[in-house]
Amino acid sequence: MSRAQKLRWYSNQLMTDAAADEKGGGRETAISRYLQAADILLLLAKVEENYTAWKYYTDTAAQCQQKARALIALAPKPGAAP
Repeated sequence: MSRAQKLRWYSNQLMTDAAADEKGGGRETAISRYLQAADILLLLAKVEENYTAWKYYTDTAAQCQQKARALIALAPKPGAAP
């Protein structure tokens, strides 16, 4: 298995774990995992020469960042009433 394949697998695993954390109520962990997956995908896109693969990496990274932003927006503000 090449390094790129391992990174692809790891980013997919991070996204799967983040979705599970999100469903389980672990927002902070889900945010962290989505952002880690996005970082890895952007690194893969940086060295990718094939447009289709590059587009997949960048689109998926954008989705991960969007999910993280949504989770951050849902987080209760400090000092807010529950």
